[in-house]
Amino acid sequence: PGPNVPPVYGLEVSDLQRWEEDVLKPALEIVESFIQGREPPAEPLRMEHDEKENKRSHRVCELCDRLIIGDREWAAHTRSKSHLHHLKKRRKLEASGRAGGTVGDSGDAETSDEDGSLPLP
Repeated sequence: PGPNVPPVYGLEVSDLQRWEEDVLKPALEIVESFIQGREPPAEPLRMEHDEKENKRSHRVCELCDRLIIGDREWAAHTRSKSHLHHLKKRRKLEASGRAGGTVGDSGDAETSDEDGSLPLP
């Protein structure tokens, strides 16, 4: 999260019998403190922020024919079912092309990664 993200507070929600004391009351106190402009009674959770993460990077996944913006989104895409399905399908085609004695062209001669990505300038 960046600097424009409001603080996030953790509340104990595991015991439904104590919902009012553990969740409702603390949540209302936190909201009320914000409305009144005072310091909340609870500490916000620490959120990890990766300074190296590029949220504006552009990559084209030639395999899926998609433009992906941001490092985190790219990582999620390369682990997605859709991407992995396309990757498996391509490997199967390449393997059958080699087995048949022909050299198969997957159409991604320019790709920089084996996962079918092209970083954009």
